[in-house]
Amino acid sequence: MIEIKNLLFQPLTFHLAGSGRGLHLSPRERRTLGEDDISPEINAAAKRGFVSLTPATPTVPEPETAREEPVETETENTGANGGKRRKRR
Repeated sequence: MIEIKNLLFQPLTFHLAGSGRGLHLSPRERRTLGEDDISPEINAAAKRGFVSLTPATPTVPEPETAREEPVETETENTGANGGKRRKRR
C-alpha cells in the first residue's frame, strides 16, 4: 500500500492505473492506494513535488487496557449539603 498526500493548497485530480477510476485529493489530503493503482501521471506529479508518495504502514489498533477508576469517598457532590451549591450574595 502507498500513501499519497497532496502537498499543494489546491485540489488535484489524477487517473488511476489499470482502471477508468479517478482520484480526487482535496488540499493537503492523504489517501492510501494499492501499488498497482499508481499511474505514470501520479509518478510525474511526485517528481514535480505536487504529491508525496510514501509506503503506508498498516496500523494495528492497540487493545485498551482496563482502567482503574477511583472510588468516590466524600467529595463535593456527597458533602454535607448533598452537592447543592450555595446561593451567591
